[in-house]
Amino acid sequence: MSKFFNNKTNAQPLSEREKLEQKYNRGLANLLLVIIFTVINVVLLVTNADRYFLFSAFVPYLLASFGMLFCGLFPEEYYYDMPVMEYYDTSFMVAMIAIALVILSLYFLGWFFAKKKKVGWLIFALVLFAVDTITLLLYNGFATDSIIDILFHAWVLFYLISSTTSYFKLKKLPAEPEMPENAEQQMIENSSVLRVTEPDIKARVLLEADEMGHHIVYRRIKRVNELVVDDRVYDEYEAFAEGAHTLSAFIDGHKYEAKFDGAATVYIFVDGRQIAKKMRLY
Repeated sequence: MSKFFNNKTNAQPLSEREKLEQKYNRGLANLLLVIIFTVINVVLLVTNADRYFLFSAFVPYLLASFGMLFCGLFPEEYYYDMPVMEYYDTSFMVAMIAIALVILSLYFLGWFFAKKKKVGWLIFALVLFAVDTITLLLYNGFATDSIIDILFHAWVLFYLISSTTSYFKLKKLPAEPEMPENAEQQMIENSSVLRVTEPDIKARVLLEADEMGHHIVYRRIKRVNELVVDDRVYDEYEAFAEGAHTLSAFIDGHKYEAKFDGAATVYIFVDGRQIAKKMRLY
């Protein structure tokens, strides 16, 4: 069943860390299934639905069964071959259900905090389920109709133990190097240089700024607007009547932009942060 919680589908081999994380999460997935199916079974029991799902904790279900039995809440045919007994008040049933819910709450807390990598809670849930398994064996033994339930308990114990050991193996792995905040930008190649500026060419500077050791110029030559960084043209826009536009370039992992809003304002941005702005009157 834990396979349904494994969504990794690519064919690339998993790293050791990924394998251990996967094992850890499988244990949590199985624990969650135990909680869900136990709640379902208790509800089915108290409503006399005559159904039972596997993958359930035994003790909470047993407590609810005691409440139903000793309060005479099962159908009449259930008591047919049993000696006459004096039934308890329904408060006994309420008490049994309350204890069952407390145990289920402890399982849920174990799962909830284990998700946050608090391994002590995972160990607590493992011990709780081991006690549940022992109780199952002492109460039912190895009766034929209990074999499947015993096998499912063994299944869950295996994954909880595997999850616990995987946690401690993860702790022993060397820490992964932290990725810088601008890692995605650093992986982008520098923009191509269109041309080097000519020193004597007549140009109208619309806006300029200095940032990160670079001199950024947004200028217009005849009908061409240019983004120039350190005397190199990286992007251009050609139009007789200018509309709104943005020129951009990636240099050493940083994005440089020159923008005209199509009305009267020009801007220069670096990595999305505005560093210069001016009203353009012509």
